[in-house]
Formats: sequence, C-alpha cells, structure tokens
Amino acid sequence: MRKALKKAAAAVSAAALLIINFTVPLSASATDALWPTEKEYQNITTYFDPNRNIADSSAYHNAVDIEAAGGTNIYAVYPGTVVSADWKDAYGYLIILRHDDLGIYTFYAHCSQILVSAGQSVAQGDVIGLVGSTGQSSGNHLHYGICDNLASGWPTCTYYDPLTYFTYVDNPQQGSTPTCSCSEEYAGIYTTKGLTTYLNIRSGHGTSYSVIGSIYPGDTVIVTKSDGTWAHVTANGVSGYCSMEYLQKTGELTSSMSIKGQTYPEGPLTPGAPFSIKGVISSSYPITKVWGGVYDLAGEPTAQYIEIDTNSSTYDLNTYFDKKIIFNDLPKGQYIYSVKAQDSQGEVFELVRSEFSIGEAAAELVTGDTNGDGAVTIADLVNLQKFLLGNTSYSSKQYAASDLDGDKKVNGFDLAFMRMELIKKAQEK
Repeated sequence: MRKALKKAAAAVSAAALLIINFTVPLSASATDALWPTEKEYQNITTYFDPNRNIADSSAYHNAVDIEAAGGTNIYAVYPGTVVSADWKDAYGYLIILRHDDLGIYTFYAHCSQILVSAGQSVAQGDVIGLVGSTGQSSGNHLHYGICDNLASGWPTCTYYDPLTYFTYVDNPQQGSTPTCSCSEEYAGIYTTKGLTTYLNIRSGHGTSYSVIGSIYPGDTVIVTKSDGTWAHVTANGVSGYCSMEYLQKTGELTSSMSIKGQTYPEGPLTPGAPFSIKGVISSSYPITKVWGGVYDLAGEPTAQYIEIDTNSSTYDLNTYFDKKIIFNDLPKGQYIYSVKAQDSQGEVFELVRSEFSIGEAAAELVTGDTNGDGAVTIADLVNLQKFLLGNTSYSSKQYAASDLDGDKKVNGFDLAFMRMELIKKAQEK
C-alpha cells in the first residue's frame, strides 16, 4: 500500500513539474536585444532543447551554438551586471550577466578570452569577451543561453530559447571591425601629445563604444592601422581603439613579438605530475595564430599539441593552452616544449622552447627556494614577486618550489606563506 502511495505521489510530482516548467513565460519577445556575435555570424549549429527544463542534464542542450571565428567579439545582448567571468569546466571560460529588470541571466561559454570581471556593469553592446573553443568544444563557436536561476554559480533551469526570448535588432557597433577602411600607412610607435588627463581606449571606432582601457600622458602606444581619426591601438596591455587627436608618431613599426611571465618544463619531471602553462604574448602587429605544445625529439607534435586563431595584439597562454595541454598524460620519454605565434604580417616567432623528460629521477626540491641556492631567503621572495608580476620566467622546478601551500598553483597565497616563513625565521634568530 505504501509503495503504491509513493508511486502515485511521484507521478503527481512529475506532472506538477511539467506544468510548472511549461507554464512559465518562455518569451519576452517585446524586449529588444542585440545579437551576441558579429552580425555576419548567424549560423546555428545546435539549437535549444526545452527538455532541459524537465531534466537538467547535459543530454539536452540549454542554449544555442553560434558558429563564429575564433577571436571575434562577444557582445552583451542586454544591459546588466557581470555575476561571474571565469573557468567553468565543460563550459570553458564562461561569462554570466544578471539582468535584474528581466529577472534572468544570459551566459556566454567557450570564450577564448574574457574582457570583463565580476561586479562590473556592462551596457548593451559592450564587448565582454572573444569567441573561442575552451572547455568541451569541437571548434570555435559561442554557446549562448538564458536562464532564471544559478546553482552554486552555474546556470540552471528554467532555461529559455534565446532565439524566441528576445527580438534582435541591428547593432551599429557590430561588424565595424571586419569592414573598417583603416589603413596600415598609419602604423607606428606613438606617444601622447597635449594630453593632461587620460585618453580612453574603446571597443570600437567612436565615442559611443564602451571604454575598455586608458592611455596616460607619456605612454607608449602601438598603432597598427587607422583612418586618420580613429586608430587600432595597443597600450598598457589593452587592445582597442582611440582617437588620433592626442597621438604623435615617434617611430616606425616593425614585426616584433615577446612573451613575459612564462613557465616552461625543464629537465626531469615526475610521471603524472601536473604542470601549469603561463605566459602573456605581446606583438607589435595583431597576432593571428598561436600554436605549440609538446613535441618528440624528432620535432613531431604529440597528442599534447594545439593551435588557435586569434586577432589581438596580446594573448594569454593561460586562457586556453593551460586547459588543453595535459603534461601528466605523457608517457615516459624525452620531449621538447615549444610555443610559436604568427602576426598579421606573416612573421613567425618561436617564443618558448625547452627540453624535458618524463620518468627520470627528479632532483631534491627545497620548497620556497626559487633561485636554486639551497636556502629560502629574501632573494626568493623578490624572485616570486617578479614572477607574479610577469617580469620573469619560471622553469618547472622553480614553479614547483614556489607552490608553498601545495595546491599546484602559484599565486598570492604562496607569496603570503613565504613572507610568513621569512618573518618566522627572523624572529627565531
């Protein structure tokens, strides 16, 4: 009897769930929104599946997949606040916006780069990230969804079909970058002129575009092309657009590329040991492609090899390479680690190259000894600070020695631990 009652109750609950999930408003089509990618990208490769609201399982697609070129802009479809902008496993780099007046969230997954941070307010049409293929993804696209709940920071039901929830209107900002008439005749190294406060770096040509960075008096500015009024620039690690009115040329631009704050495997590594890839690439001309990873001694790529197309004057290896190249999957043997990049002029640069092995006996490690002198001193603290600021490179041994809290990551917590250890040693003397 009890089993029969339980079975009947379960059936009633299931029916109620169906009613709840299919009687909520599934459209706000009277609300105008902007298409989240450049308007030339309209091809939907995977559609929304309403069954996701019956069983919140990845077997049912909770968004639409928009095919788009890697490195192209992702736009905020509606004004809101950034709830989170970070790595979310299968989603890769995921941006979630809250839209209080609508009572919903929009989310944008598989980004190659994130250009906003949690707590930031964004306007409709602001560039919030770049299209990519991070997480569980078979190619460059935007996974764009709408929901009205989060569970521990993750999108959850009820989900809505993005193709019917909003009415999409033309965004005058979209499509301006690929079709702009700017010329490379203006390319060069510039600095400021007549500037007393600061100059805004914007997400497009014109003052109607969002501010994404600043240029201050005396700063060095790289201009790759311009129409004489607005220029494509990189300054203070930010790539965007600014007015030419306050810029003056100081030198010619040539192809050059550098990397800072990189890590690289070196010497013997313990089998199964993880290794974190870091390094920010900067280029005088836009970077069009980055590739590399682990090769055998004959120079042939192993399974731990990737490449990505991009369109920016800077590229952070941690945004994609670190999630795709898995060192602890390598069998025993000798290897080469290499990263190369190409700029818009067709010039190719090898930015990192090192040799390492898996399976040989590793040298004894002194935790905190970042300079390899066998002791932990103030010099190690200074060395760690430089690495965290991106001003020096680390080998795999240095990286392991800097992981004072044992979480397999090197960050500000390790710096705090080292300071505490040095203070403790000083007090004991």
